[in-house]
Amino acid sequence: MTDKIQFDKIISDIPTTMKYDDNGSRIPLLRKVLDALGSPDEKFKTIHICGTNGKGSTSAMVYGLLQGAGYKVGVFSSPPMYDDREQIQFDQELISYADFIACYQELSQAFEKVDLNQNDISIFETWYLVSTIYFAKKSADYVVYECGLGGELDATNATRNVKYDIFTKIDMDHMRILGSTIEEIATTKSKIIREGIKVVSYPKQSSKVEPIIMHQADLMNTKVFNSSDNNVALGEEHLSYSIISLYFQGQQIDGLYFNLGGLYQITNLQNVLNWVAVFNDDHKHKITLDNVKNIIQTVTLPGRMELIQKEPKTLIDGAHNINAINGLVDTIDRLHTGKKLIFVVGFLADKQYQKCVDRLLDLPATFIITSPKHPERALPAPELMKIFKNDPEGVNDDLVLAESIPDAVEQARQLQKQSGATVIFAGSFYLINQIKPLWDQNRR
Repeated sequence: MTDKIQFDKIISDIPTTMKYDDNGSRIPLLRKVLDALGSPDEKFKTIHICGTNGKGSTSAMVYGLLQGAGYKVGVFSSPPMYDDREQIQFDQELISYADFIACYQELSQAFEKVDLNQNDISIFETWYLVSTIYFAKKSADYVVYECGLGGELDATNATRNVKYDIFTKIDMDHMRILGSTIEEIATTKSKIIREGIKVVSYPKQSSKVEPIIMHQADLMNTKVFNSSDNNVALGEEHLSYSIISLYFQGQQIDGLYFNLGGLYQITNLQNVLNWVAVFNDDHKHKITLDNVKNIIQTVTLPGRMELIQKEPKTLIDGAHNINAINGLVDTIDRLHTGKKLIFVVGFLADKQYQKCVDRLLDLPATFIITSPKHPERALPAPELMKIFKNDPEGVNDDLVLAESIPDAVEQARQLQKQSGATVIFAGSFYLINQIKPLWDQNRR
């Protein structure tokens, strides 16, 4: 049996159902497993990233900055785009099949020690636990842990040797689990703050959110940073990149290429620069201007305003909740006035898809309606089509129902050939992670 086959068998046997329930936190259970493993989470320092939007790009920038500065660093992030192993990376490499199998075998032995089995632990919790074993074996200096969908109850909050909390923008999402108001969601997320941890908060956090983070920090006798002497300003905005001015440790550089598109990424970068200021105050071995310039110019994030064809422009963007859709629509409003657009969209049924449709229909576009590849959670395309048709802003002539994702890709391609329009695939990651291979295949 090859490592790949063995890996696939392990993954297929892990329960996919989330283990959140009304019986309280699972963090004590996960820490019990970590203790049985010899507390691998305490063998490296952790940077914990929590929020609703911007976690992926923030994680990628922090990870790249630390590595560029010479630290041995890992990152745990989700969801993966093309390969499950994307969730665990060290030194810009995915965890190998062999390393995953070895770490999983250790985890299985730990389950036996505490009278548990795999059915007691969800797939996200399993990936988290495997990651702690792997990063400890790699003797990581720092690991960037990105929360899955929560904060206090998220599996990553079992990690104990946390040095920094970074909050990205907190907004409405996963209300069924996290709370029905932004205040409830912010409270849940703020609970990752513990004594002795330095906290960096998104510079444009909602006025309803920031006091909640401040209050939790006060309870934990720690300080919140949301500004610094490091600053970034937008020069030119483009769909898939920006030109910026950077002021860093007394030096200013203009005309710098920033490899992430969207105005919101400028604020995410400012958040990261604020963290760099805190980090550098704590360390003799600092993150330098060259490190910052390099990561700004090279950072990539699959599925976030990712250009998959230059002309005519074709992009994929994982805008899957109302905050992300607002950011996407705002960007297109500014940059694509009067130009033809084709949108391919699909959402999960547990999202605020009605609000997303309302916002998308502010754009003069042809919409191709499809369904993400997720049998349990996908919103069926005919149901989404009804939402578009019944919306007061909807125009029936501009709506196309696709039978499948491949059909949606082919219809988008044909319409683009006729009109030269920009095509944007947006919505669930379970939609956009299917697009690039299909687009490349059909282009041949």
